[in-house]
Amino acid sequence: MRFESLNDNCIFAFLPEAEPLLGAFSLLSGEAVHHVCTELYGEARLAEWKRRYRFLFETYDAVAALGPYSLFDFLLDSLSEGFTAEGFRDYILSLPDDERVFRQAGWSGYGGTTREDIRRALTDDAALDALYARVEEKCPSFLGVSSFVRQNRRYIGELFALAAELDTPALRDVLRAQEKAVDAFRARTAEELKSSDGLSCSQKLMGKTFHNRGPYETFYFLPSLLLPASSLRLFCDNGTPHNRQILICSIREPEKGREDTIAALRALSDETRYQILILLAKHSPVNGQDVVRALGLAPSTISHHMTELKERSLITEEPVKTAKYYGISKKVIRELLDTVADNFKLDEREEGTGK
Repeated sequence: MRFESLNDNCIFAFLPEAEPLLGAFSLLSGEAVHHVCTELYGEARLAEWKRRYRFLFETYDAVAALGPYSLFDFLLDSLSEGFTAEGFRDYILSLPDDERVFRQAGWSGYGGTTREDIRRALTDDAALDALYARVEEKCPSFLGVSSFVRQNRRYIGELFALAAELDTPALRDVLRAQEKAVDAFRARTAEELKSSDGLSCSQKLMGKTFHNRGPYETFYFLPSLLLPASSLRLFCDNGTPHNRQILICSIREPEKGREDTIAALRALSDETRYQILILLAKHSPVNGQDVVRALGLAPSTISHHMTELKERSLITEEPVKTAKYYGISKKVIRELLDTVADNFKLDEREEGTGK
């Protein structure tokens, strides 16, 4: 583990102890972003884990749309130099059931669901039915949501048990081999902080403009190999008393092939989607309803185009209570343009032209 101060309120931390848990979430999400776990453990072992932890995988599938990585919000309470996976698990399980379940998903974005609604749903069938009615469009299984709410201790237990199985000598060897990438992330962050504050540095690393801007007392910057996303931002607007922001960033090389580039260019080729991106480039973050009003199109039409842009990672989405704020994904678009320039050799000087 590394835990280093970069300035008065910014801390760099590398937590190998957290990587197996991040890898478990990668498996739960079907390795949608990377295939490091398949490369490390093999398809046969992954298939065995899916059979052994069927309850975990099926429950996750049922509630993933509510906030797939919200469990890491508990790091805002517990991140320290003494971090261990076991201590993190024990802290989460020590919380009252209603608080633990409420904070693991974006319930408030669905009909203004409260912690009290969760408390009633733990024992009252009518309250559970009402809770599911609010999230039914996003969640495919009533039984899955019921399991997540009422058998949450089992869900957490199996999640950490799966993570413990991922914690092998092979994984530790791979993490040690990432030392140069970890050092490069630290150096890039430290260099950026010489001319900007923690919030501005975070925006630069994520390639987006935040709607939730604090102020935060402390900023943490964490590199990760197994993070099932390009980056993950945690901040104190989730009810925790700790006034922190934690930014976890992937140190993997992107796994994008030619088909990904073509799909992104196809998304850009639509006039409405192009207009949305121009709007977000000028004014982000922008509320979804503001996009509807600015373009004068039906909400369903805008929703369709926003989904297409999100699937290509060209825009970012930040839930704020019952609303969602969107921004242009500058980092992804910059990488796309660099790929096009490289494919067409646009950075090479043409012979005999002097250009």
